[in-house]
Amino acid sequence: MRAGEHAAQILAGSRRPEPAGAAARTSGQGRTAARDYAHRRPAPGRPAARHGDFSPFAPYCRQRLADDPHLRAADLLAEVSRLGLRSTARAFCRALERHGLQPHPCPDCSVATTRATTLLSNAPRLPWPAPLPLPAVPLTGETLASFLNRLAAVNHVNAHAILEILPPWFRIRIRRHDDRWQHDKLAPWTGDALARLAVISSSSPQALSSALPAFGARSDQPARATTACSHCTAARRIPRPVPVHLPAHHQICLRHAIWLSADAPQFSVSACPDILAAEHRARALLRQCTIEQLIHAKVQAAHAPWNPAQPTSWKHRMQALIDSNPTTPQSCPQAFLLAATYPETIATAAAKIRAGQTPS
Repeated sequence: MRAGEHAAQILAGSRRPEPAGAAARTSGQGRTAARDYAHRRPAPGRPAARHGDFSPFAPYCRQRLADDPHLRAADLLAEVSRLGLRSTARAFCRALERHGLQPHPCPDCSVATTRATTLLSNAPRLPWPAPLPLPAVPLTGETLASFLNRLAAVNHVNAHAILEILPPWFRIRIRRHDDRWQHDKLAPWTGDALARLAVISSSSPQALSSALPAFGARSDQPARATTACSHCTAARRIPRPVPVHLPAHHQICLRHAIWLSADAPQFSVSACPDILAAEHRARALLRQCTIEQLIHAKVQAAHAPWNPAQPTSWKHRMQALIDSNPTTPQSCPQAFLLAATYPETIATAAAKIRAGQTPS
């Protein structure tokens, strides 16, 4: 007999004054299950919700893995733990698998091995390099590979030539591909690598360490992988897109009113001031909650059932976005829809935060 049939039988008997023991014997269930079904705890035929249930956090994890393909299971578990999930690493990985979520989906990332640390330990100490003729300034959140390639291009040399005058730490970092992953076995060589890069790029160590995630910039904050604002890169005369890791709650470049999307072309939202106001409001919400709580509230708001009685202002914004971005390919309507409904999403998220409906 299936659980639903057991529940129906117990519910039918619970209409008469029947002890839990008798109901258990009749249905073949235990006393506790019979008593729970008789009191409709949980829904008949469904298992009871367990402490530390992962389901409420699944949409958050799905969004974070879409935002940052370099996100590892341990870091994702740390984020949802700050939201209130109590789980071991093994149980968390099993829950991800049950929900079809793959942590760290980037195929180019790998972990540091004992061989890598042995290489760094036995590597001969290189002489201090001389500054390159032309300096380069990193963009906030720029990947290490991108910055080294730009530095090489500005000085008209090959990127391998830059790596030859730098310690093996840089080759290992680039090969591992995941700039935000600060492995403790590589940390002892990070300070020397930072100082040498500062010399050849004519930048201060402080500027490099605060801008480049490879040196630990904002390593304690959730981030999302995207491309730097095209207007920001053009202002610095950078001809090609720059991959960056931005704070996970930053959706718009407020300086140039550009919507930043990892999987769609960038477009301007300057024709919709309420979208910009929503971004200001979202960042101001951090005075009331954490970044994880803000992202969780935004995910909940974006997946909330649509109320037909809600205003249709988003339709006017959608048309304004289409009209003001005539050269943007129309193959990414989802990005336009997310931008058009962004004010409603943030308003709903703010209401959830005020009402205390976000995990803490």
